[in-house]
Parts: sequence; C-alpha cells; structure tokens
Amino acid sequence: MAIVAVLALAAARFINWAVCNWAYFRRQAGPWAAAPHGYPPRRLSDHWPILGWFALRREAPALGKWFWLRPVLIELLFPLAMVWYYHFYVSGGTLPLGQVAKVAGALHWQFVGHFVLFVLMMIATFIDFDEQSIPDYVTIPGTVIGLLGAAFAPAWLPFYQAPLEVEELHANVPDPWPAFLNGPWGLAIGLTIVVVWGFALLDRRWISRRGLGKGVQYFFARMFRHPWLWKIVLLVTGLLAVGVSLAWSSTQMNPGRWTYLLSSLMGLAFAGGVTWAVRLSASWSLGVEALGFGDVTLMAMIGTYVGWQASLLIFFIAPLVAIAFVVVRWLITGDPATPYGPYLCAATVLLLVYWDRLWTHWAADMFALGPALIVAIVVSCVVLMGAMLWIWRLIKQALGIAGH
Repeated sequence: MAIVAVLALAAARFINWAVCNWAYFRRQAGPWAAAPHGYPPRRLSDHWPILGWFALRREAPALGKWFWLRPVLIELLFPLAMVWYYHFYVSGGTLPLGQVAKVAGALHWQFVGHFVLFVLMMIATFIDFDEQSIPDYVTIPGTVIGLLGAAFAPAWLPFYQAPLEVEELHANVPDPWPAFLNGPWGLAIGLTIVVVWGFALLDRRWISRRGLGKGVQYFFARMFRHPWLWKIVLLVTGLLAVGVSLAWSSTQMNPGRWTYLLSSLMGLAFAGGVTWAVRLSASWSLGVEALGFGDVTLMAMIGTYVGWQASLLIFFIAPLVAIAFVVVRWLITGDPATPYGPYLCAATVLLLVYWDRLWTHWAADMFALGPALIVAIVVSCVVLMGAMLWIWRLIKQALGIAGH
C-alpha cells in the first residue's frame, strides 16, 4: 500500500502536468511553466507535491484566484483513492465471496491495468471539462497499453463466476469460446478492428457542397494534411497489426492469451463503434454535434480494459451519472451543453467498484441472450434514439425554441 501511495502521488503529479500541457490550448500554470511576467522565477519549493501549489498561490492575481486548488486536490485525493482501491480490489471486493484466494496474484495485474486507466481517465476528464475535447495523447497510448495488457498480463479483463470457478471475461461469455475464433477468421476480425481504429484516428471530414469528386479530394487531402499525425497513426497501426498477427500465430501451438487479446479488441470495436453510431445518429437528428469524437476514442480505449459487455453497461450508466450534474449546471448557467467524457469515466469507475453486484446479480442474465441478439438490440436502440431526437427537434422548431 505504501508503494501504491508513492506511485499514485507521482501519477497525480503527472496528471496535473498533462492536463496543462496536453490540452489544445496549453496552460501556463504550474511549476513546470515559466512564471507570469512580473513574478519571481520558479523556486525549488514550487516543485514539491501538494505543498508547491500553496507556494504558487502568489501568482493568483495573474492566473486566477483558485487556479491552484484543483491541482492540490488531485495530488491529495488521487493517492488516497488509489490506496483504498488497491486494498479493496486485491482483497476481493469485486469478486463473489470466497473466490479471492484462487486469483490473488492475477488481481494485482488487473489493478495495474486499472491504475493506468484511472490516470488516463483523470487527464481526459479535466481536459474535457476545461475545453470539451479529449486529446489523442490520452487515448492512443491508452489503447495500446490496454491491448498489450490483454496480450501479456496473466489477467486483464474483469473476472466473473463461471460454473466451476472464477474466470476472466471473454467476448462470448456466458457461452464457451468458439474454436473458429482461434483460426483465420479470428485473425481477420482482429486485423480489421486495428485497421478501422487507425483509420478513425485520422483527420477526416466529408465536404460535399462542391460535388462528389471534390468531396473525395478534400476527404483524402484533409486526412493527410498533418504529416506527423498520419505517420504516427500509420506506424502505431502497423505495429499493432504485426503484434496481433504474432499473437495469433502462437495460438497454433498454445492458445495462451489470444482469447483475451481478441476479446479486448472486440471491446475496442464495440465500445468505440456504439459511441460513434450514437454520435452520428444524434448529430444528424439534432442538427448539431451531439458528441465529440474524443468520446468515441475514449470509449474505445476503455473497451480494451473491460471488454464489450462491460462497455455496454458503462454506456448506459453514464447518462444516469451525468443527468444530475447537467441539470444543476443548466439551472445555474442556462447552458445545456456539457462534456460527456467525464461521465463515461465516472461510469467506468462505478462499474469496476461495483462489478460483482452489477454483473453477477444483474447483467449476467441479460448477456445470456447471446452477443448477436444484444448487438441487434443495441443497433435498434441507436436508430430509435435518432428518430426520437429528430421528432424532438421538430417539436422545438414548431415551438420556436430550436435555437436552444
């Protein structure tokens, strides 16, 4: 627990740095930035965790009265939360009673994954609150780490109570893992997911007002106009494709972790795909952007850590988390717009903490319907949601409140 506390304090320091430096509009606040004009240069005491922010209060006239408060709370509360979560998780807080001894070592590996995920979600949350965007600096490395963990860690995805013992969640639970996914079809699915994910990261926009030919030309020109972006995406996608191919080839001799790597990839595809579909459907229906694409890449990243089943639960928990905050904010400011990423992150935390209650005592029976039927239900819900929002827009236009 002491080691976790020290690592979490260092991670909290990194969170504060990343929130300032990974934002689209970089902030000049903190001991790593130059002092505002007219203020003394940084001192050694400014770099102390927690206490350094109290020393930096002297810059409040230039940076805002309470600019130091949030970083202090992050560096104070994040280590406390991680120490509690470590004790809670490795003690079997998310497992059925009496099962912790069977998977005690594996729980530590899963905690490592959750620790990384929490750090990345903290960064995404505060940047999203500040400027309603989630940078690729968070989601691309986070997705790669999630896939590496699924491929190499002794355990990565959540545990569930199988008929005989506790097992790691795979994409076909509660049914057995189908053998054909260990063959060429499984490799084809994995590679397709990697390629589509890489394509989705590129800067794409369809502009058709000057005809189809110009639309195609603008589409590809925009996709490759940032040389560093498309080269990095191409490199990462290529390396992941090679890694997935090597992992699959090892299954011919020893199945190993292929089941869970492919399940993690399916979590990426489902979580990102559903969020992307909701974004397209709601944006078309409302006539405005309903979700940022950062929410899509954020959910895709989360899916690599928890799988597609848990991702579906997160997607339905998030609105329940968001509604109270959104209503209060609307009553105070009159603005109904709010970033959605923080609530996806909060729903992920709730799911991981209450996993046994949510899965064992509720969701497991629902997923007994089978993946195909559940996916069909989700697609129907997305279509119906789009229709509902379109009708709602027509009602608002008829009442003369479309501008709101």
